[in-house]
Amino acid sequence: MKKPYTKRRYHLLIQQAGSSSLEQLEIQSGLVKMGLVVLVVFILGAVAGGAYLFGEMHARSRMGHLQDENQLLAHQLDQVKGELNQVISSVDSLVDREQGLRLRVDLPPVDEDVLEAGIGSLAPRETEVIADARVEDLLVQLDHLERRLSVTRQSYGEIQQKIVDDEQRLQHIPSIMPIQEGRLTDNFGYRRDPFTGRRAFHHGADFSAPRGTPVYATADGVVKRVYKAPGYGNMVEVDHGMGYTTVYGHLKRAHVRKGQQVKRGEMVAEVGNTGRSTAPHLHYEVRIENTAVDPLDYFYEGYALWSGR
Repeated sequence: MKKPYTKRRYHLLIQQAGSSSLEQLEIQSGLVKMGLVVLVVFILGAVAGGAYLFGEMHARSRMGHLQDENQLLAHQLDQVKGELNQVISSVDSLVDREQGLRLRVDLPPVDEDVLEAGIGSLAPRETEVIADARVEDLLVQLDHLERRLSVTRQSYGEIQQKIVDDEQRLQHIPSIMPIQEGRLTDNFGYRRDPFTGRRAFHHGADFSAPRGTPVYATADGVVKRVYKAPGYGNMVEVDHGMGYTTVYGHLKRAHVRKGQQVKRGEMVAEVGNTGRSTAPHLHYEVRIENTAVDPLDYFYEGYALWSGR
């Protein structure tokens, strides 16, 4: 047979200061347990409240730092944007100059659509998420700049190559005077033949000069022939490439041989009086694809002096 349940009781002895008597306070166990529970709950609440307050204070402090950093970043972004705009302006000016250079070297201008279609890799892709619109704007501008620079870099390469090609081509175009002393006596075209008195076509230009006057190659080339021809006496023919050849006649003597490479301004012969000639002079021809043309149209130097035009 079970014993009947009896509630536990706790006795608390209390002694007042200055007194020898004891007072007894009886407390039921349920109240003690309830008090302990209340105490634990209070302690846990205090701990939780303290943790919350600490976290809130830390978050506010962190937020303050983030706001300061955000303001600093915003200021730096504005500075970068300003400097980037200056760079873009300089690049646009460079593009304008490059377009002018293309026209001067006889290259077509680069179309604006080509500039915009250059290869760029900095613009945000559709799948990318940019947290700050200002950063996205900077990336778009940088991409635009990269595109223009890529196309402009290629364009300057074309200009450089065109200049090199033109320089090489110009070296092979007869463009200087074949002699440095003397005077022009007969032009290219129809004239009265000094021997027959009849009107005849003259395929070159005649320059009167003392016998032995140096005769110079008027462009880079290779000596094609050193020979004698009826009417023209001793002759030298130089092949300059690209269809250009020059002929020097009535020579006293040649200073070159067949197959020899010559440079513009290099002495190739001496003025003479060989062939059908009334006095020492140089007969000089320029031919394009074996067709004679007016030599005076190809002189870059001394044109006014010799042409009398």
